[in-house]
Amino acid sequence: MRRSELLRVLVLVTALLPGWLPAAHADIEVTDPAGRRILLKDDGTWRVLEVKEPGAAASAAEANKADKAPEFADLRLLRQVDLAGSCLFQFELTNTLPYEIRSLVPYFAVHRASGVIYATESVAFGPVKPGDKITRALSVAGIACRDIARLRVQGGDRCEMGDLHRFSDAKGQCLERLRLQPSDLVKFEK
Repeated sequence: MRRSELLRVLVLVTALLPGWLPAAHADIEVTDPAGRRILLKDDGTWRVLEVKEPGAAASAAEANKADKAPEFADLRLLRQVDLAGSCLFQFELTNTLPYEIRSLVPYFAVHRASGVIYATESVAFGPVKPGDKITRALSVAGIACRDIARLRVQGGDRCEMGDLHRFSDAKGQCLERLRLQPSDLVKFEK
């Protein structure tokens, strides 16, 4: 390539280059989790395009969420059986959620009448497809059923169901989706 041809190519590229650059660095409009529209400018600055006024109506997503009935999976204490030197509890988890419970591992704190926690044991539930039931048992060694005053469900924060997974920073949200059915056997609560 001769020097004059090379010079023409460089001039052409230099003339076309500014036309391409604005497309690569254009302003971008985004919506934040609160529903505000924000303009991100190519110079590194930003501004809010739409500000919600105090007392304004909730966004469509918030309104839909408020209209929706709360969704729960049901946990029931089926039976309590005295065994030699231990107490056996049997649970049934019914998945009434619109999604699969892939894994749920709550802890059960076993309380004496004095309020002292005798033991804390975990029980793994899952996978449970929507509409299905699963039963699990928990044996608490060293204590008779008559000496247990309360069974409290806690923890379970590393569940895998719906939008929650083991890496979610969702403390307490797994148990929020679990509804305990009343029991005549022992005080059963969260």
